[in-house]
Amino acid sequence: MTNKLNDALTDLVKGKISRRAFMQRAVALGVSASVVGSLLEATASAEESGAFPVSGPQGEGSGGTLVVGQESNWDVLDPALGTGAVTWRTCLYQIYENLANREMNNPEGLTGADIPGITEKIERSDDGKTYTFHLRSGISFTDGTPFDADAVMWNVARQWDQTKSGGTNAPQFDPTMAAIRSWYWDPTGLQKMHAPDPQTVVFELAKPFSQFVSAMPEAGLGTMGMASPKVWKDSGNAGVAATPVGTGPFLFESQTPGDTLSIVKNPNYWDKANLAKLDRIVYKALPDSATRVAALRAGEVNMIFAPPAQELQSLKDAGFVITARPNSHLWYLQLNANEPYFKDVRARQAFFMAINRAGMAKQLLKDTCLPAISINTRTCPAWSDNAGYADYDPAAAKKLLADAGFPDGFETTFQIPTGGSGEIDPVPMAEWIAADAAKIGIKIKLETMEWISYLHAWAAGMGGGIGMNQMSWGMTSMYWPNLPLRTTSSLNVGHQMNKDFDTLMDEANSALDPQVALAKYRAVDALNAKEMYVVPIVNDLAPVVTSPNVMNFVHSPDWWWDFKKVWVKS
Repeated sequence: MTNKLNDALTDLVKGKISRRAFMQRAVALGVSASVVGSLLEATASAEESGAFPVSGPQGEGSGGTLVVGQESNWDVLDPALGTGAVTWRTCLYQIYENLANREMNNPEGLTGADIPGITEKIERSDDGKTYTFHLRSGISFTDGTPFDADAVMWNVARQWDQTKSGGTNAPQFDPTMAAIRSWYWDPTGLQKMHAPDPQTVVFELAKPFSQFVSAMPEAGLGTMGMASPKVWKDSGNAGVAATPVGTGPFLFESQTPGDTLSIVKNPNYWDKANLAKLDRIVYKALPDSATRVAALRAGEVNMIFAPPAQELQSLKDAGFVITARPNSHLWYLQLNANEPYFKDVRARQAFFMAINRAGMAKQLLKDTCLPAISINTRTCPAWSDNAGYADYDPAAAKKLLADAGFPDGFETTFQIPTGGSGEIDPVPMAEWIAADAAKIGIKIKLETMEWISYLHAWAAGMGGGIGMNQMSWGMTSMYWPNLPLRTTSSLNVGHQMNKDFDTLMDEANSALDPQVALAKYRAVDALNAKEMYVVPIVNDLAPVVTSPNVMNFVHSPDWWWDFKKVWVKS
């Protein structure tokens, strides 16, 4: 089998492309129809994401109001401060645009390439230390302020702490923003930026950073959503959060925090070929899943996120459309390396081998998730199905635990939120894990807390007596493992101190050859498979349920959503 055909087959199994797209690629490579049919038949059982389509009804048209019921409230609407995926999914990604973009609404799958937007072209110097962004001309923020190189540098200066490179911070610099975005700006090693002309911005780094572009648009911690400088000059950070102004296809209309948020079509959007088709989007915060389902059935909303898995078949039978797709999501645990029992790698491996992740995905979560076999997400180029993670094997796990000196197991505490953005169904999932662990003698006490309190406890790092905690995160950018595994990362909440991870990630981050970076990031995954500090559990397919009159919705392969092509049939 040729490498290109093998790559296409891998993309099919991973859910990155549809069966039709695979057939088109195979035919283009000269593969006969009979061989294509055989390959499709042979891989049918491996197409793990095939339980749901990736798009709803498609058709020409425009107009209507999309009413969305979402699983939690949004936070601040400032792109340099908003951290929740729910916030980016709602207002932020529709109003603000990024310097770097990935394809979001292709039903045939991900191309893997960045696509032009407000930036037409990005160039990297041969030494990997200079990035030049060529901006699209003729664009203005929706308040009339020009979108140009000065506006870009103004936005960067809000969140980039220039004192770390011997400079002076700008008046708009905010230390809270810098702290939130430090995961990105610190490793870039940005030394200075300048504008040779109004449509060009040059970033000069202290050393090569291979993920400089790919990490820019990451949701939840997005760095490069461009806000109008005029709003800040007129009314400060509070004004940016209260009346967001960007360059995007929608305009902010109003919000009642904790209740509703409304945005409307931007009739003057710069990309005339891609004007928004909807007249308006109204978001309703409906944290209770039963309430979201009831609102959908009653016609009060026509789209809901995070539906309860047990309701999906009933909703489908009632005529609602369910879409799902692999995305940049990993539901994972971190083990506390300071706890005596988890100091031994055999105990860590035994715990992992005791968890029936496939059973959880199928039985508890009703095929709305895939068992995780990597710390990378399934949209990440570094994802691999052969990183070396052990299979579910409770008998072998029990023996390994005895070899580690715990023949009778041990007791520990598992911190878990009761819910939250991207959290799927955390308490039943934690109970499943505890039941599996008990079969090999590991007795787990669950310590639950509501989402905001949990985030504070999680960010503080695990103290004594806490054996593990959980988070729901991930990236399409290969940079992701730097966050939970780097010994100096504030998000290394399990306190792992193996500097071999740092060495591999340093080599990956500074690699000039993309294939070298890919190999090094995969080596990080393979090292974690051996050391087991980050425990991958499932990858969420993030099902969305829509009314049948919602047209042209394409399920996102990322944390946020592109609604430009969506419309609602009356």
